[in-house]
Amino acid sequence: MSDSKTEIPFNEQTLEAFEKEKLDLPHGVVFEKQMHDKFRSKFKEEKGSLQIIIKSMHRRPIISFDEKGKAVKKDVLSYISDYHGFDWLGNDLWIRDHVDGVYYKPKFRVTTTLDPETGDHKPNRQFDGMTEEYYIELTEKNRKQIIEDIINKSNGTMIDAIKFYYHVPASKGGMSFRSNLFSYDQFINSSLDEMERLARTTPSPIPYSKKDMKGYMG
Repeated sequence: MSDSKTEIPFNEQTLEAFEKEKLDLPHGVVFEKQMHDKFRSKFKEEKGSLQIIIKSMHRRPIISFDEKGKAVKKDVLSYISDYHGFDWLGNDLWIRDHVDGVYYKPKFRVTTTLDPETGDHKPNRQFDGMTEEYYIELTEKNRKQIIEDIINKSNGTMIDAIKFYYHVPASKGGMSFRSNLFSYDQFINSSLDEMERLARTTPSPIPYSKKDMKGYMG
């Protein structure tokens, strides 16, 4: 265990969601947890402070349902960072592509089986993949403050080095894709409708990569 007092954040929500259902953790989550534990055990603050370097920030609209079953569109944020520090010999330590703003929750399919003794149908829950759960919701009132606070707390980050993405959903305007052609001011000040309009009308200097043209939930 590191003797450093610096907190090295790790998103525990996926772990908690799977442990609650007594399910094995996804391989990707296990690997990320191992990387964080290794970093924590080796990191020595006296050799240099922890740097959190934001590489990209992502806004996207998601559809949720209120208590009356009405569909509601929400603006959510996620971001990808690298962590950098040093071990006791001064060697570089890295955690690459840490994601904040989303976690994974197990999904279940319910089937029934017939109890031969009672003749009753018994429900059975079967693991059926995962759902993405976004937890940083933006509104017109809080959007600028939330994004500024995240960047200001990430001490290794320079705004000019961040790629700002909008994940455009399929609509009457065209197919789904993601675009990173936004300035910082556009990213913090534009509504969802404005982000989509900018993404669909701003000429790209190069053709979109296959990665950026993948499905909306990618």
